[in-house]
Amino acid sequence: MATTTIPDTALPAAPPVSADLDPDIGLLLLGELRLNLAALGIDGCTPDFDQVLIQLTADNEPYEFELAASGELVIIPPMASESGVCKSYLCAELAMWRRAHGGVCYWMRCAYRLPSGALLMPNASWITQKRHNNLTRKERDGAINGAPDFVAEVLAPYDTATLPQLLARMTEWLDGGAKLGWLVAVRERRAYIYRAGQDEPEILDNPETLSGEDVLPGFLFEVRRLIFDLYGKETEE
Repeated sequence: MATTTIPDTALPAAPPVSADLDPDIGLLLLGELRLNLAALGIDGCTPDFDQVLIQLTADNEPYEFELAASGELVIIPPMASESGVCKSYLCAELAMWRRAHGGVCYWMRCAYRLPSGALLMPNASWITQKRHNNLTRKERDGAINGAPDFVAEVLAPYDTATLPQLLARMTEWLDGGAKLGWLVAVRERRAYIYRAGQDEPEILDNPETLSGEDVLPGFLFEVRRLIFDLYGKETEE
């Protein structure tokens, strides 16, 4: 099988955000950048393209790369340090729950190949132990086929993504087979709960906790204490 490669000339230089940035980081994007792969003569539908994305991310830190259902390559700028800390609380709590209840959870950079053809990496995800045990070698080395059983995205105050973008992204996760999804909008102190079989999410204003319901039995995430009260308003300089 031929390996898909992306020429160096396919990735244009990114504009700087500030002259005060750490020179070791280099030039950063103001927001995500999308490239039309077809116009570059690249087929993102090849079976090995997930490994291409993983290698691109490894070779181009701190950027991340995804493939949209439209076939566009999405270049994601690095997150602010406070955004990373904010998201890590959810990942840490999910990992502790998993130790007692099984399954496997992932933090960032785990790619899932959706039926739409998209290759996406959520902020936090979990799959059942049975599903993990049945992963093929190719899935263990690259992207997991289908959406995770549980998926969560956190829209932190310093993120470049917008709420409409993440709402559409959550729909992609549910359409791809996720059973339960959370979108935590930090600045709005709001959570959107997506459930398989429901057309619209349940919207919770400033909830104290979020429940894993029957997908993650017994998992209660203290979203107000761990995220909203700490990051629900823009940090003062």
